Amino acid sequence: MGEFLTPFRFRDIGEDTSLIVNEVGDFKLFDNGIVGRLFDEALTEDEHSRLRDMHILLQEESHWRITALASRAQNRVSKRSSKLSYMMIIPTLRCDLACTYCQVSRANENAKGFDMKPEHLDLLEKFWTDHAGPKIKIEFQGGEPTLRSDLVLEIMDRATRHFDQVEFAICTNLMNLTQEAKEVISDPRMHVSTSIDGSTTMMAANRTGTTERADRFFNNLRYILDAYGSAKVSALPTIPEDAYDQIEEIIDVYLELGFTSIFLRPVNYLGFARKNHASSLDSTDRWNRAYFRALERIMEINKTQFFEEFYSSMIFQKIISAGTTNYVDCRSPNRYFEDYCVVNFDGGIYPTDEARMLSRTRQVDLKIGELGGEVDLEKLSTLNFSAMNEVHPDCIHCAYGPFCGIDLVDDLSRYGRIDMPKHETAFCKRHLDLFDLLFTKIKERDRNWLDPLMSWAYRKDGSHAPFEVLYD
Repeated sequence: MGEFLTPFRFRDIGEDTSLIVNEVGDFKLFDNGIVGRLFDEALTEDEHSRLRDMHILLQEESHWRITALASRAQNRVSKRSSKLSYMMIIPTLRCDLACTYCQVSRANENAKGFDMKPEHLDLLEKFWTDHAGPKIKIEFQGGEPTLRSDLVLEIMDRATRHFDQVEFAICTNLMNLTQEAKEVISDPRMHVSTSIDGSTTMMAANRTGTTERADRFFNNLRYILDAYGSAKVSALPTIPEDAYDQIEEIIDVYLELGFTSIFLRPVNYLGFARKNHASSLDSTDRWNRAYFRALERIMEINKTQFFEEFYSSMIFQKIISAGTTNYVDCRSPNRYFEDYCVVNFDGGIYPTDEARMLSRTRQVDLKIGELGGEVDLEKLSTLNFSAMNEVHPDCIHCAYGPFCGIDLVDDLSRYGRIDMPKHETAFCKRHLDLFDLLFTKIKERDRNWLDPLMSWAYRKDGSHAPFEVLYD
């Protein structure tokens, strides 16, 4: 009875363990040297059985197993939706702050010609009819969208009448809570997202310019938390390299404010940050060291209370398939204009917010259309051709490929090209180290890490699986 192999990937985890992953993301840990023993036909009975369980070793007559594997692989790369379900809208590019790491290249607060025009709103409704499904989430970005809270309210009203179901989010610096801004925030469908870079001093250095303005931010934040509760607000820091050694202090600020989650992220090499934080181009190794130190601190916190780090949680969810993620930086295929897009203040349509930023700084024009016009399908096709790690020569053999994503826009920003060898990119270096860390913890059965990670992964549905489900 003959047997044959289906494609698989492998990577050594430490000196004594090998990770084997099939094409759909099932994984098992083996004693080192498993690949050599496989091809030398020297497998133990247990190794042989486990590889058959993964559909890597198959008997010739096991056609149903091949069909099942192929079906799962097809589902991973098939289209998620033919209609948009998430849209970012920029009512104004004007902003009342000048953050040192601003990615958007915003306009000054009193600048003219950087707000949506009334005719854009009518065209927006037609765009919804042509491209969006019956349910949508709309996120208001900027600039600072509360500078045009009237536009935000008008779009909310139109969306409420247009869609069967709609959710809203607003990304705001919380510097000015006008009556209209409070009306926006008070809507029960509205979620508030803001940036907290740490203490008042750190906020002043990176965002507000003065401690007085930083105090105003915290006063406005506490007003919202007191009025609506912590579930209304999500916050994340942007951490420049000179604050890497203060990362634990940033975590403490979030704890003091009552948050149960934090999304630790370094400065992105986009917009003004390219000039003000030029070291972010090649600071990945330094960031990873700080980030992993922060994770150690967070795991200690979780011995006494729930406190999630969003990014590692999202990556771990992909590893264990506890849920899918639509986080666009870490999915593959990452087809643009499939379920998500950005509508700029001038009616321009972009595949991602980062693409909008690259166009704004005139690095490369990634606009794919305008309200009232046609979508540039040729440009979309060119981008989407390279938006799959499943066919990228540097990714097709990587053990972490089924759990990872691809970020063409980050490569364009940093290197000016989309065909940069992936193992040389900041995206790959960051994720390779993180996957190595997480699989090392799985290998070591480290409960200090795995118990919190499992509780984060299953948080949304309220269940909790023990970490032992990761093993045979």
